[in-house]
Amino acid sequence: ESDGGGVFVILSSEGKDVIERRVAGDQLNLHGSRVIVRSGKESSIRDLQKVSASSAAQVVIMADTTCSPEEADAKSIRTLLSLKTQNWPTTGRIVVQACSEANIHLFQTLYDPEKVEVVIVGNIVAELMARSSEQHGLATVFGMMMGFVGDEFYSEEHEELVGHTFREAVFRFPAAVALGVLTAEGCKLNPGWNYKIEEGDKIIVLAEDDSSYEVAENTWGKGKSFPESVDSPMKHMAKHSPRNDAQPKRLLLIGWNNKACALLNSLDDIVSEGSEVMVYSPCPEGERVTEIMKFQQEHGEFHKFKIAHAEVEETKFTSRLELSRLKHETYDSVFLLAETCCSANTVSDERSMTILSQLTYLRELLEEEEGVNAKHFDPVVEMCEDSTFEHLKICGFTNFVHSNSLVSQALAAVTEDPSVNSIYADLMSGVTNSFEFVPYEMFLPKFSEVPAEVCFWDIAYMATLAGDISVVGWTEKKGDERKFVLNPKDKITPRPWTADDRVVIIRRLSDMMT
Repeated sequence: ESDGGGVFVILSSEGKDVIERRVAGDQLNLHGSRVIVRSGKESSIRDLQKVSASSAAQVVIMADTTCSPEEADAKSIRTLLSLKTQNWPTTGRIVVQACSEANIHLFQTLYDPEKVEVVIVGNIVAELMARSSEQHGLATVFGMMMGFVGDEFYSEEHEELVGHTFREAVFRFPAAVALGVLTAEGCKLNPGWNYKIEEGDKIIVLAEDDSSYEVAENTWGKGKSFPESVDSPMKHMAKHSPRNDAQPKRLLLIGWNNKACALLNSLDDIVSEGSEVMVYSPCPEGERVTEIMKFQQEHGEFHKFKIAHAEVEETKFTSRLELSRLKHETYDSVFLLAETCCSANTVSDERSMTILSQLTYLRELLEEEEGVNAKHFDPVVEMCEDSTFEHLKICGFTNFVHSNSLVSQALAAVTEDPSVNSIYADLMSGVTNSFEFVPYEMFLPKFSEVPAEVCFWDIAYMATLAGDISVVGWTEKKGDERKFVLNPKDKITPRPWTADDRVVIIRRLSDMMT
């Protein structure tokens, strides 16, 4: 957009008219760019020549989601090899979407690793769904940072900050939020407040645009009197993961697709031993078990829970009778995957909405007829189509992950700036850092009164006393009107603060710095 638009060429094995209708139907604002569609085989050198792959600035190889992860990666590998035989693109880069984490190294070794960036978005979607069951709205916040509307990640060198601590650097960006550094060794989010910025380090920030922020001459708060230490609740949990709940959980997984095993793997990191997972899908149980076994051979066994399967005929997948047998009200968390085993994206979302409506009705019946107060129903829903957002919202469901949008956003962001890939990986690993929403009192001394007003810098400073914690944003309003605000532009003026408000933070869990 800032360059006045560009030329995007799509090579697809689907018909040219099909793709053109799809692009037109999405009513995209191309900001002066042109889209050219060509029909052909993605791995054919002749067809790649038709779309001028040799002179492309960026080549994006997207996974075929209509087949298994292994088959999709096999197709992408063949396309990558075709490009390699011709040394295409001559001066550009390649971004390839991998479906299986085990194949990342393979993709990197097939071609010059300096030329190829491998993105595995399925893991991000799965991790977001798992963690959204504990942090409602997490996927929304993550999507806000991945898009090109609003704030996004940037990384630049700032010579004036060399020799200064990361803590000093944080308070010298009035229009951005500093989150970490990119060094020769890689991405370091929350590198430690005493980390000294070195020559060549790039400061990772969340900002509206790369031209919208700059380093201030002085550090905020200079000359002011602040406490040097606070015995806060957050300080005592600063190095511990919030995930391991003491009580086993019962989880219900409705639907099955190529993200299911990754979702189970992410859930295994969250729940306590003795938990249970029920999987309900028209996908044959034997196929599911085989996929799980293959996944565990590559990634290790699931240790925290036992898996049970319920198979249903495809025509009865949304049946109220079949769904009632699940007794979904007895589960602690419900996950609804887009059932692409037997249907396209549009049909998957239609089925998901039908299932949600049926489950809601069953709960209402249970409460009316038996007087049972069922557990709060807050399912984590994977949606594929943009229009499904309004349908979910009007039905009162707000804990969803737009998987197709996240895939496209991630690939586009990495295409624009390859360093973003390592930032995503660190954020979603759940090993080094944790994305959380917490009340402000977590940073205050025990039993102290929460102030009626507070500014962003005050919260950020108190967070520095509790551990290696980056404050990214906060919430405004409450209930259905609640919204997340990342990188507030006014960080100095106090705003009203209530018990319903939350601070959005990235908290370091382990000492991974070497």
